[in-house]
Amino acid sequence: RGGHGFPLKGGEKILDFVNEIYGGEAPGELLVWAKELRAKWEADTAAKAAASSGAPAVKKGKIQGGLAEAAIRAAKDGHPVYSVSCDVQGSTGIAAFQANFPDRFVEVGIAEANMVSVGAGYAKAGYIPIVDTFGQFGVTKGNLPLTMAALSQAPVIAIFSHVGFQDAADGASHQATTYFAAVSAIPHTVAIAPSCAGEADALMYEAIKRYAEDRKAGRDGENYIFFVGRENYPIHWIEGAEYPWGKAQVIREGSDVVLVGCGPLLSKAVQAGELLAEKGVNATVISNPFINRVDLETIAPLVSAANGRVVTIEDHQVSCGMGSQLSHALSRNGSSHRVVSLGIEGEFGQSAYMAEHLYQRHGLTAEKMAEAAQGLIVS
Repeated sequence: RGGHGFPLKGGEKILDFVNEIYGGEAPGELLVWAKELRAKWEADTAAKAAASSGAPAVKKGKIQGGLAEAAIRAAKDGHPVYSVSCDVQGSTGIAAFQANFPDRFVEVGIAEANMVSVGAGYAKAGYIPIVDTFGQFGVTKGNLPLTMAALSQAPVIAIFSHVGFQDAADGASHQATTYFAAVSAIPHTVAIAPSCAGEADALMYEAIKRYAEDRKAGRDGENYIFFVGRENYPIHWIEGAEYPWGKAQVIREGSDVVLVGCGPLLSKAVQAGELLAEKGVNATVISNPFINRVDLETIAPLVSAANGRVVTIEDHQVSCGMGSQLSHALSRNGSSHRVVSLGIEGEFGQSAYMAEHLYQRHGLTAEKMAEAAQGLIVS
């Protein structure tokens, strides 16, 4: 199957798929492109098979799966969780909650602003609302209702998926590249980008608990907005990890440079750390999920230990992204540092077969991150 954001199950089908679109043989230029993709898929498949031979398999899953599991567990524990969706609950992962609690969700159709407003209404009625859609539409059409929800003491919990280039096939119109910037300055709003299902599970459950505690104490409460991708990643980056609220995760620790990632792009930071280790460079690798509530207690000392050398990576515009917010927080803290922020440099996205193709095009790779780190070290 392919089309409308659904990749083919295997690259061996791409030529048939392209020809099927045209009802016969596709134009020559398109066939050349399809054959190149097929050849790359074959090479990548062979490389993965060679790399994994004899190595234990790493359990992977979609990050949003952890969000749904936490919502289910919270509802079973007695929290009045209620889901408000607008047609893409299968993609955002919250469909699993709806299957477990068929009397605790409403489908509003493709109407993102209405979805958030309905969620705020359920908040006023005593529920803990979880709204969900693709990130691009949640932070644009849903932006004013998110602001009004916080202003009206009717906050929502949001799952905004397919952010950045993770929705490669649907193209620029569906690719959220300003999602952190769009919500980080809304008062009483926390932007969260978990990097694995385990982290997503823990932080979603804690968000629901905090929402309930604020309500019980008569506090206004906060919007909690979870940004996730669509692809599979390790369930945990560190086995047995705990995920305290508001804290960054240190994946590996070194003293030469600090590499910071979040969400799907943490994988690139982890890989960059491994590449640098092969060259004798000891990097600290950090998962920074709390975008607009930077964990300076954890991050600032590690930056100081690395002589202020920091490289960040994200599939978001460099302007007002995770890297710029982190650097600003460090500066306000008086932490001397030099930062290279890898991200999108003022461009829209475009259609691609896979997110990785767009990461390559925009220099969002482990190799580029390692190169930036080495540049800081020698300068």
